[in-house]
Amino acid sequence: MAMKRFVGIAIVLCLLFLVAMPAIAAEEDDLVLGVYGNANEDDTIDMRDLTYVKLIFFGKKPETELADAKYDGKINPLDFIQIKLIIVGKEKELTYVDILGEPETVKKPINRLVNLGWNGIDVTRMLDARDIAVAVGSDYRSNLPISYPEISKLPAVGAKADTCDYEKILSLEPDAVQTNIEAKWAIAGGSEQKRLFKEKLPNMPLISLNMREPETLSKNVMTYGYIIDREDEAEEFCDWFEGYFDLIESRTEGLSDDERPRVYFEYRRYKTKGSGDRYSHWYIMAGGRNIADDKVGPDSPQYSRVFDVDPEYVVLQNPDFIFMHASTQLPATEHGYETDDTSTVAALSQELMNRPELANVNAVKNGHVYVIDEALLGVAGTLMGAAYAAKVMHPQLFTDIDPEAIHQEYVDKFCHIDFDVSEHGVFVYPSYDVWSAI
Repeated sequence: MAMKRFVGIAIVLCLLFLVAMPAIAAEEDDLVLGVYGNANEDDTIDMRDLTYVKLIFFGKKPETELADAKYDGKINPLDFIQIKLIIVGKEKELTYVDILGEPETVKKPINRLVNLGWNGIDVTRMLDARDIAVAVGSDYRSNLPISYPEISKLPAVGAKADTCDYEKILSLEPDAVQTNIEAKWAIAGGSEQKRLFKEKLPNMPLISLNMREPETLSKNVMTYGYIIDREDEAEEFCDWFEGYFDLIESRTEGLSDDERPRVYFEYRRYKTKGSGDRYSHWYIMAGGRNIADDKVGPDSPQYSRVFDVDPEYVVLQNPDFIFMHASTQLPATEHGYETDDTSTVAALSQELMNRPELANVNAVKNGHVYVIDEALLGVAGTLMGAAYAAKVMHPQLFTDIDPEAIHQEYVDKFCHIDFDVSEHGVFVYPSYDVWSAI
C-alpha cells in the first residue's frame, strides 16, 4: 500500500510539474516545422515539445499532428526519448512531412547526399553542407566554377525519376537522395515520380521539400536543416531571409492598385508568368502589379505557370516597367557571377526596346526596361530581386535600403565564396549604379 501511495503521489506531482511548464501549441504560426516530434507545432523542437507530448500522454492535452515523434501510431514514452534525442542531435532516424503532405523517414546521420533538385543544391550550400553533396541532377552548374567552385565539379546523374542514372547514383553510396519534387508545379506528378524513385532506389531515404516558393521557403529550409543536421545554419538563414522579407512587404502591402506600377515580366520572348508563380512574387512583393492579372486569374491552371502573351496584349496593358529574365534567354556564362561583360545582356535589352510594336509602351519610352539574373530570382534570390525592384519602382519608400549590400550579405553568409558583387558579375542591367541614381 505504501508503495502504491508513493507511486500515486509521484504521478500527481509529475502532472502538476508538467502543467506548470509552458507548453503552448502554436495557433497561427506561419512557420510550423514539419518534423514529427514538433508536438506543440511551432518552428523548432525543444523542451516545450517534450512537455507537450507528456501532457498528451497523460490526457491533459489533445494529440497534435506531429506529436508522434517515433511515428509508430501511438503516443508513449518512446516519443519522449525520440524528442530528447532530436534536441541533442543524436536521433538515429527522423520522420518529416514532404511536399506531398506525406510522412517520410530518413536514417541519420546523412553524410553522403545526392541533390537532384534544381534548388536543393543551393539550399545545401546555404546551410554550409557542401561537404555532404556527392552528385547533382543537372550539369548546368558544371559551367559555373566562379559561383559554384566545389559544386561545379560534382557528377550529374539526371534529375527526373524516369531519366536519371540509377546505377551511377547507387555507385556513389548515398545515405539519402534529395529529389526534384521541390516546387508547387511538381506536386501534380509528384506521386508518380516518388513511386519510381522508391522502385529504383529501394530503402533509400528520399527528401522532397519545396525549395522554390518564397512563401514556404523558411519552413522547408528549417525542416531540411533538421534532416541534414544543420539546424543552427538553417535558423541563421531564416532569420536573415524573414527579416528583409518582412521589411519589404511591410512597406508595399498597403499600396493600392493605382499606386502599383504595371509590370511585364518577359520570361522568354512574349512569354510571361502568372501571379501565382514564384517568378512573379518578387516584383509583386516589391510593389508592382502583373499585367497578366487581367488575362489569368487564380482559378486558371496558368496562374502558376508560364504562358504566351500576344504583343498586342502587352501594348494594350502598357506596362510601366519591363523586367527580362536573363537566364532563360542567354547562355549561363554570359550573365551572373561568371562574367563582368555586359554586352550580351545589353543586346538583349536593346532588342526589346527596338521592337517597333513596343515603341509607345511606357516602360520603353521612359527607359524602364531591366534585365535581371536568376541569382536575384531563385531561392533567396527572390528577396534580393524584390529589393532591387522595390528600389527602382518605389525609391521614396526604400531610401534606406541598399539592394547591393543585401546581395553581398547573402554571398558572404550563405554562398561561401569570395566575391564582391559591386566589382564583379552582371546581375542587373542597366547596372545598379544606374538604378540607384533614378
